[in-house]
Amino acid sequence: MNHAFPCGTLALDFLGTLRARRNPVPAEKLGTPELLDDWFVESGMFDAAPHADKADLTAALELRESLYALVEDRLGGRAALAALAEAGPGGPGAPVTSGGPVATAPHADPAPHADPAALAAPAALAAAVAVLNRYAAAPPVVVQLGVDGAGSAGGIENAATRRSGSAAQGLAAVAREAVEILGGPDAALLRECGRPECTQVYLDRSRGHRREWCAMRTCGNRVKVSAYRSRHRTAPAPTPSATSTTHA
Repeated sequence: MNHAFPCGTLALDFLGTLRARRNPVPAEKLGTPELLDDWFVESGMFDAAPHADKADLTAALELRESLYALVEDRLGGRAALAALAEAGPGGPGAPVTSGGPVATAPHADPAPHADPAALAAPAALAAAVAVLNRYAAAPPVVVQLGVDGAGSAGGIENAATRRSGSAAQGLAAVAREAVEILGGPDAALLRECGRPECTQVYLDRSRGHRREWCAMRTCGNRVKVSAYRSRHRTAPAPTPSATSTTHA
């Protein structure tokens, strides 16, 4: 598999296709249309690749970065919104079809040292919402009941769900799930993985809301191993006890 799905939520797993966002060089997992096809199939959204093209890939990155900006804003950050405002149309991961550049909101007599990115954040937020809603309004994934054969009594014993559609329909499914998360009670459960190098976001449904990692078997184990090694590197060397000293 080319992709990971630690969250159990497709919209948030989709955000994870750009890994380690705060690293100097994040890991892009949607570098080609073929990798986007792989994500659709590996996620279970489609039974077969929708044959995405470059335009579909551009759309996927637009949706992903707009969604991440909204999720980060819900978590109390504004870096992604500032990046969208700075990039403007056509920039890396920026909304490229949302109707023109992101402009700063009208502001009378701004402070001499006001941060332009901070002033642009409200407009960038509105643009990101518009992008998400536009994708969510697209036609949905086609879900049909497939029957391989009739049973001995004439019923259906080998029925299965079959999912098909275009890349645009797949992105619509991601957007609709994101709308349900951000606009509903699950928004309060959004968390970012506790491993500093990881920027995966998940829904904390654990008892007591104590989940710390996007996945225990990956990030959780890495943090615990690192902490164990750090403790052993800094632990003082044992000193010989008086009872173990040998006298001539």
